[in-house]
Amino acid sequence: MLTKYKLAPQTKFYDSMDANWRPFIMFSQFPNVRSKFCNTDINGLRFNNFQENNTENSIFEEKIDKEKKTGIIVGNSFAFGEGSTNDKYTISNYLSEKTNSHYYNLCGRGFSGFQEITNFFLHLNHLKKLDKIIVISGCNDAFLPYLDINHENYLEPTHGYKLFKSSMDKAARGWKNKTLKLIFGSFFKKTNWSRINSLNWKDEIFKKETISYKNKPSDPNEHLSLIIDNNIRLWSIISQGMNIDISYVLQPVGSWSKKKLTDEEKKLFSEEILIEGQDRIYKHIDFKKYNLIKSILEHSTKKYKINFLDLNAHFNNEKYNNEWLFLSRFHFNDVGNKHLSSYLISKLF
Repeated sequence: MLTKYKLAPQTKFYDSMDANWRPFIMFSQFPNVRSKFCNTDINGLRFNNFQENNTENSIFEEKIDKEKKTGIIVGNSFAFGEGSTNDKYTISNYLSEKTNSHYYNLCGRGFSGFQEITNFFLHLNHLKKLDKIIVISGCNDAFLPYLDINHENYLEPTHGYKLFKSSMDKAARGWKNKTLKLIFGSFFKKTNWSRINSLNWKDEIFKKETISYKNKPSDPNEHLSLIIDNNIRLWSIISQGMNIDISYVLQPVGSWSKKKLTDEEKKLFSEEILIEGQDRIYKHIDFKKYNLIKSILEHSTKKYKINFLDLNAHFNNEKYNNEWLFLSRFHFNDVGNKHLSSYLISKLF
């Protein structure tokens, strides 16, 4: 990581930020983080322009012009501003400074689309005069259904699901259940010991194991389409029910970009592919996947009357060929965030 930390020293700080486990949304950023790069509130949400003398405990306590409307940015680590050298260089702050609305950053690092929606509901009671929601997302949904994650068809996969399920299975099993597994575990191979209890243990242990695959994803592409369509439908319901303007913006991804890479981007992309385990993700975000998820998003947003923008198409413009925008395949630097914000303002305001 020497090249990455040399070119962008702030990335070392972001790499040190672990997940904070929380109900409903699974995880978030740690609360009350203080640094020159990134600052979070009591709920782990990122401030727009935190200063050393600030006394606010929550982003919803930020001092804003009473005449301004309220907007929110929803998304994953990209829109959160991972890699920004300061809170003020995030998309939410750029929009707050350049429009007649104050934009709260409701993004979560590693979030899937459904986690983004859930996080919105968790903080809804704090959002007054809400006028616009901008969802900047898509990349995590594009690869999560294709990874080796044991999830059900009706669920959207999340980072950490296997760890969560394993931990909860262990925590939910009593001493009798654990004793049964200790005694019979080497003789009977069961996929789910937690379902065995003192009343049914004979039937469960001695019956022939049968596995139903009806609730497992059969085709990842179909599952991706189901996930996206369901999320867009939910945003449409929110838009119509609350009379709020909502736009879905497909985030730019280095693997989907056709712009000529700068020397810095080439070095960073070459280095990150060497990170253990990253190849499992990168192989699922090629141009074939880009065309697929864009097609699904275009269809669903049209069906549910949600405005759609594709940032990849915009940043393929040759005017960006000589500009260093990507810190990784998944994140922009300060310059990239500034260009992106200007483009959003020209299209959505």
